[in-house]
Amino acid sequence: MHLGDHAVVLGAGMAGLVHAVPLAERFERVTLVERDSLPDRAEPRTGVPQGQHIHLLVPGGLTRLEELLPAVADDLSGRGAHLIGAPEWRFHMGGGRLDLRGTDFRITGATRPLIEHVVRARVLAPGGVEVLDGWAARELLTTSDRSRVTGVRLRSEADPTEERALAADLVVDTTGRGSRSPRWLADLGYLPPAEERLKVDVHYTTRLFRRSPRDLDGSRNVLVDVPPAGRRGGVALAVEEGRWLVTLIGMLGERPPADLTGFTEYASGLWNGDIHDVVSGGTPVGDAVRAAFPSFSRHRYDRLRRLPERYLVAGDAVCSFDPRFGQGMTVAIIEALEMRRVLDEHGLDRIGPRVLSSARWAVQDAWDLAAGGDLAHPEVEGPRPLSWRLTTAYLERLLPVAHRDPLVGAALIRVIGMLDRPQRLMRPQLLRRVLAGSRRNGSRTPASGSAVRSPA
Repeated sequence: MHLGDHAVVLGAGMAGLVHAVPLAERFERVTLVERDSLPDRAEPRTGVPQGQHIHLLVPGGLTRLEELLPAVADDLSGRGAHLIGAPEWRFHMGGGRLDLRGTDFRITGATRPLIEHVVRARVLAPGGVEVLDGWAARELLTTSDRSRVTGVRLRSEADPTEERALAADLVVDTTGRGSRSPRWLADLGYLPPAEERLKVDVHYTTRLFRRSPRDLDGSRNVLVDVPPAGRRGGVALAVEEGRWLVTLIGMLGERPPADLTGFTEYASGLWNGDIHDVVSGGTPVGDAVRAAFPSFSRHRYDRLRRLPERYLVAGDAVCSFDPRFGQGMTVAIIEALEMRRVLDEHGLDRIGPRVLSSARWAVQDAWDLAAGGDLAHPEVEGPRPLSWRLTTAYLERLLPVAHRDPLVGAALIRVIGMLDRPQRLMRPQLLRRVLAGSRRNGSRTPASGSAVRSPA
């Protein structure tokens, strides 16, 4: 299907790359505009401030990425990434370890720069997609009545006096948390989207360590969740070049130290010892990096009555997720797939509102899973409606059963990994197993604050 001559995607990170795939199949050419100078190798860049911390494709993300880019998992593996099956995970949440025997879920074990580098190479390989790096979007170009976007005006990062205009049949904004779309819409006379926030004041520190295949009896992914009564958690992930990528997490102002001694001591304070075993027995590689995530933020473009035609906002520009939840890349991939379907069914007519509506379920699920889990911490301020209280009570029963029942453990992972929607946990067959299992247990274990979070 041919929809136009030129589509422009603002931002060449993961969200921009995955949106370029279906656009390249429907437009003569696609231009990815990126303010960074993109590296030729898999290395961190300033435009991805969280890029040195743990990122992964959860099962639903990896499956859908292969739908966009067939055999991309093989490409990742060929560049040294780990494809880690569920038997090699150690997911400690709700006071125990999930039983994942007999499951076949996979996640990626790789640094964010490697994932992005491999995906970018795949996107650019067929031709039809070009990258214009070192340029930032300054303003949208529109028709005289401002009803339709016709392109974008760019400014050079190297020389701010140099500008250029790109005409486009469609403009997609994937510029992330710093998106200027709310300001651009206001300048054009449209109402900007309302913003929702949930303050969590998360800090995290990441270090690399040499990894031995014997570490943790061969397990390659460890999650120690933050319990409602605590503020500390962590993740260890096997990545390329024989390394562990270890991120220690602190909630509500808790700050994991950057020095090796303090980092090791902090790991020893986690309620499970697996990550401390990795850190205390490993050889550090390089220095620590730190980051902070004050709050979740969601711009409600889906509630706007009016948007200019031929304009779409996606990825973190719509909703920014803390990278420790592993949701951001997966949600962006879902948005790209929904965009492909909408383009095939409706063409460019009302493309922005249609895609926002079509992908709203994924944004909502990810928001509910993460924000809902954080609200289990009493100090986090936010609404706790009856629906949240009922869900939390159910999870208090489900988690102890998931520690010993692989069917329940697998169902939970399918939701955490965005293969299934959360309501699948209420299926009658599963509900019976949870209620019967909790009665046999004789007690309820307090649900982890991120009982339905993703594994990183």
